[in-house]
Amino acid sequence: MIFKLRNRTELTFDFDDFQELAKYDRREKDSFYTALKNTWEKMKQLDYSYEDDGYYEDFVLFQRFAIDKDNEKVIIQASERFEFVLNAIGTNFTRFELENLTGLDSSYSKELYRQLMQYRSIETKSGYWAVTVDDFREVLDVPESYRMYDIDRRIFNKAKKEFLNPKENSNPIFSEFTVEKIKAKKGNKIQRFVIRFKEYEDPNPVPMINFMTGEKI
Repeated sequence: MIFKLRNRTELTFDFDDFQELAKYDRREKDSFYTALKNTWEKMKQLDYSYEDDGYYEDFVLFQRFAIDKDNEKVIIQASERFEFVLNAIGTNFTRFELENLTGLDSSYSKELYRQLMQYRSIETKSGYWAVTVDDFREVLDVPESYRMYDIDRRIFNKAKKEFLNPKENSNPIFSEFTVEKIKAKKGNKIQRFVIRFKEYEDPNPVPMINFMTGEKI
């Protein structure tokens, strides 16, 4: 449903649209309303941050959630900057991938997640990114002053913690995440990284929705 917000900031949905997401029979009104409110509690925690050498920005993705019981409608208003997020991450992200991205604290973890999703196999829910150290530094905008120790401590170790350790009331993003360092043929310098990952598979998943097509995946 979120993909529909791409060209506007406010939409109205029928209760039926939320029945599957909330996992409640909407005829059980009290429980259904509680489930809707719990959905909002999760949505309002989704934020997005961007930072480079000269600019920092952080904002929440959704700013209003209203339940109209009489007309059985839900009104959602996104931040005016919501389209910026969709443009920044690309159009093939699913709802869960957006939630994963915005739930990450580190800007390096966010960019690393974006890159890894480009090499994800839909069939195996896993993949790997083979990249030279120089290209990795450029893509993630790693300062030249960072040594390998700094890359490990500030990027890989932090990303591993965020990817593998779930936050409260959520699942981990990956069940596996490893970084292989490959040395140059001559000398002891690290030349490439091979970053392997496998997505965590929820035993009771909610269907994923493509932002552009609205199709379940």
